[in-house]
Amino acid sequence: MADPVGRLPPLRDDLRLMPGPAGADGAPSWTLYDPAAHRYLRLGWLEFEILARWQLGDAAAIAQAIANETPIRASVDDVADMVRFAGRAGLLRPLDPASSRQMAELRQRRKLSPQRWLLKNYLFLRVTLLDPDHLLAALLPWTAWAFRPWFPAALAALAALGLTLVGRRWDLFTHELSYAFSPEGALLTALALSLAKVVHETGHGIAAKRFGCRVPAMGIALLVLWPVLWTDVTDSWKLTDRRQRLAIDAAGMAAEILLAVAASILWSALPDGPVRSAVFLLAGSTWVMTLTVNLNPFMRFDGYFLLSDWLDVPNLQDRAFALGRWWLRETLFGLGAPPPEVLSPRLRRGLVLYALSVWIYRFFLFLGIAFLVYHLAFKLLGLFLMGVEIWWFVARPILAELHHWLGLRRTVGWNPRSIRTAMAAALLGLLALLPWHGRVVAPAILRAERQATLKTATSGVLKMLAPEGAGLAEGQPAFVLQSPDLEHRRAIAVATASGQRARLSGLSFDREDSGGIEVNWQEFERSVAEIAEIDTESEALVVRAPFPGRVVDLPPALIPGLWMAKHEEVAVLVDPSSAIVETFVQEEALDRLRPGANASFLPEDGGPAIAVTVSAVDRTPTKDLQSAELASLYGGPIPVRQDAAKRLKPEKAIYRVLLKPDGNSVSVAHRRPGTISIQGDTASLAAEAWRRAAAILVQESGF
Repeated sequence: MADPVGRLPPLRDDLRLMPGPAGADGAPSWTLYDPAAHRYLRLGWLEFEILARWQLGDAAAIAQAIANETPIRASVDDVADMVRFAGRAGLLRPLDPASSRQMAELRQRRKLSPQRWLLKNYLFLRVTLLDPDHLLAALLPWTAWAFRPWFPAALAALAALGLTLVGRRWDLFTHELSYAFSPEGALLTALALSLAKVVHETGHGIAAKRFGCRVPAMGIALLVLWPVLWTDVTDSWKLTDRRQRLAIDAAGMAAEILLAVAASILWSALPDGPVRSAVFLLAGSTWVMTLTVNLNPFMRFDGYFLLSDWLDVPNLQDRAFALGRWWLRETLFGLGAPPPEVLSPRLRRGLVLYALSVWIYRFFLFLGIAFLVYHLAFKLLGLFLMGVEIWWFVARPILAELHHWLGLRRTVGWNPRSIRTAMAAALLGLLALLPWHGRVVAPAILRAERQATLKTATSGVLKMLAPEGAGLAEGQPAFVLQSPDLEHRRAIAVATASGQRARLSGLSFDREDSGGIEVNWQEFERSVAEIAEIDTESEALVVRAPFPGRVVDLPPALIPGLWMAKHEEVAVLVDPSSAIVETFVQEEALDRLRPGANASFLPEDGGPAIAVTVSAVDRTPTKDLQSAELASLYGGPIPVRQDAAKRLKPEKAIYRVLLKPDGNSVSVAHRRPGTISIQGDTASLAAEAWRRAAAILVQESGF
């Protein structure tokens, strides 16, 4: 490309320049259309004047002509910037062989390597399915009513009606939502979303055709392998009326709202059945997608374009990000650099706030997508894709900005702001690297040191039950069952034995009858043995206290006369004279805990803190969580799942730690959940974070 301050390369002949919308300050603008790339570029007054005099062929002559003929004081640097911009945008024709080589080199540098091509198409791949322009033109007469002045008010009323119908039967609506998570419901939900998205994109296309735009393509995009429909309404950039662009932006959501209202009305009127379930999924998915996704201004969905056109700020995110970086650098380092563009103070503050909000939102969004991608793929591929997500969307932009900050050292001297920033960074570095963090906080339960769950050994009818809080001596019955089957069998066995004894008493000793006496005697012995066996089985009907203690956690509905199943939990026997605290810690905290370490237990019920000491630390992970109060299935903080045998299986590796109250002066009659704070070996936050990340990597990768 030629030197920008020398002879200017000519512009391409196929470019079209047309009037653009007036800015918020009333300044005119122009729109440059590049048909080869099907792209529109918004130009300001200065850029227009430079293009209008491009045929002069010399940067100095163009700057001088603008200064002589307009109020703008243009410089050679302004013209040079415009030439560089035109070169990057591909708007120039080569001036000579050297220019051709430079343009070819620029185009070659823009070509993606196979790795970057794969990465880009994995993250975002757009596929064109059809050219809907003629079909949309045919639909225009049938949809003219949607562009009448009364339509927005009617749409708002219909939306209120649909939401009211859903709100009046909200309990039923949320109850049927569980159907969406079944295999059949998931398939129907996918079909409903597909239908809603087709309606949505058709709405955009019809609105664009209504205002004279061409809609050359409609297709599907894969956003991190997730299918999303799209419609090419790039031609809306040529519209000078901002209200028309806003109408195109909102048309997709308006079409979806109409679909959601119709589905909501049908759902409230139809009887139960598969048709009603399908309509419910259509209504639910459409409302949720419209209100939570399409209106989101932080991603490039309808809400973003609505905000961009409402503020009349094209390329909203790029310009907001530039302002956000400028504000951040000025706040931290006080560079004194001018803002990237001149805007009103109110708009500039709004764009900076928008940029900061988008950065925070995207940070957590892309972290969530990374973990979702990991769980959807097998482990090794999932780890790779998660790393790609975190690197490309989270780490890479942060490192690029930090690299720019490091480059400022050569051009920026010390000032009050940079000194404060350096001191804050040094303090944060010390907090991260120094081993000051020593406390381990975990959920815990205060319970009796000796406790036993009293269960039925066999089935039967509850005959006697010790009341709640009753004190029992060792061996004293806690509850007694009654078994009609055993009683019936014993009665038969006793009657049989009595009859046999009577027969034996009536038989006289006779050598010829000795065989009959022996047979009767054996039958009598069998009956006596059966009675003894039944009495032994009956002992299982009596559950006795294994040690002196108190009966607690007795179900209120448990009364004599109820039928009890085998191995059913009835109550808990505790020895309140001594207590112990049981807690479960994560694997990364295990190496920092030692027996004898001081700790403090804070009960959940608001009681005073209890000083305790670590007495034992398990070195093998807990397979089954016995403390149901701490399980997530029952509202506790430890994530668990339930297996086929109803056992609580921790989702992550946890290790049990036992702690004894100091002085053995604590007695406990009931289990008390709470939080334990243990003084462990000190470690730095950076080392702890690295240890946790490494443990997760090793655990999840299966190395």
